[in-house]
Amino acid sequence: RADGRRPFDVIIYGASGFTGTLSMEHLDAVLASRGGDAGGCRWAIAGRSAARLKPLAARCKTGPAVVQASGPEEISKLAACCRVLLAAAGPYQRCGEEVIKACVEQGTHYVDVTGEVAWVREMVAKYHDAARKKGVMVVHCAGQICTIDDLSLYLLAQKLGPLKQFREYFASPGDMTGGTVDTNIDTFKNMTQERLQVMRDPFSLGGKRRGGVRPEDADCSEALQDTLFPSLWLYPAYSTTTGSRILRRSCQLFEEAPGDRLLYGEALTVTIREGCVSQQVAKKQIAMTALPPDAETAKVIASAMLSNVAGGRGPKPGQGPPPETRLMYYSDVYAVAEGENGSWAHVHYTGPEAYEATAMSCVTAALTLAEEGERLQPASRGGVLTPAFAMHGSSFVERLQAVSFGNGGGRRMTFEVRAGKPSEDEVKEVAKAKMKSVASTQADIMGGKLKAYT
Repeated sequence: RADGRRPFDVIIYGASGFTGTLSMEHLDAVLASRGGDAGGCRWAIAGRSAARLKPLAARCKTGPAVVQASGPEEISKLAACCRVLLAAAGPYQRCGEEVIKACVEQGTHYVDVTGEVAWVREMVAKYHDAARKKGVMVVHCAGQICTIDDLSLYLLAQKLGPLKQFREYFASPGDMTGGTVDTNIDTFKNMTQERLQVMRDPFSLGGKRRGGVRPEDADCSEALQDTLFPSLWLYPAYSTTTGSRILRRSCQLFEEAPGDRLLYGEALTVTIREGCVSQQVAKKQIAMTALPPDAETAKVIASAMLSNVAGGRGPKPGQGPPPETRLMYYSDVYAVAEGENGSWAHVHYTGPEAYEATAMSCVTAALTLAEEGERLQPASRGGVLTPAFAMHGSSFVERLQAVSFGNGGGRRMTFEVRAGKPSEDEVKEVAKAKMKSVASTQADIMGGKLKAYT
């Protein structure tokens, strides 16, 4: 181009998958609300099959271009023609690295929604230094699985200063997509003892405190009463493994960027859990979510999961909860922190169904990168990053809260920062409401009123 600009500001790669399609819908709605020229934002959808993408593009109000890209050479060209590439195609362990490699080489910012800890660690080792030198921001885990946790800790550190502890109580009823199931199968099928150890290491993505690894840094392996709200019994939230490690990486990244003037605390502990009022329920949930004891057991689990999908007992890639089912799902989260000065504060987050929140988060991150580059300072703050660190200094949080999914009438994402701790009754009621919601929705699915996936 004569003006030196790349043809596109944002490209969604993997737009024909479930999460990719939701991301396309949300980006189209946000841009359509800006007026006839989409606020000057030029965008495209991309993937391996133009034939699958063209009908999707035809549904959009803002006329995205369609780009076919299926191999390393085409993906490199794809990265070269945009400023930000939003990668929605997974499992990332299987097909994600070639996209990151292309983005770093072409000087293109990158956003994804992975939750694959071992793969993220590999990407940090391979690409962090190169991305930092080139001023490229590689933003992992910019979906629901980490963005809520990461922003909650970030907001509390801003309010209180350095922290002693961060405790999050997560409630998010919902179902998995076929893409998530496929990622779980791929992760377990290709498990090695080394990868399993990475997944068990609470500091596998960095952020180890000066006191070393402490008992409270470990993931949840038994049902324990909560120390702040003893009427609750704790078990792992679905974001416990990935979320806690991303938060610790944010802690390290801010320490390595003193110009940001945001420190999380030299002795910070990070705890992300779900709570319930029954010890037996907590024990059952821990048994269901525990990591396999070894790589061979993981492969057996992968085989069983694959059989379930093949037998019609689980969603296939591209499938997920339809809109009417997603309306029944939500997130309600309390994040509580104690400052080094003894003060307390908390964030009360509420938001839509997880995959809608994922689409909102990654699209907003991509737009922020494309439109607020000067504020984000990628030349001095590049690398393989977390959402909170990458978006620091921008309007990311305000953008997230500005519109609901697809600019429709559904739940918005809200982050309310409040002084003090929430009451035990408030946190307990969220846990109880989640259990009721799960039971009610599952009854409707079993009774044929709703579908778990289509």
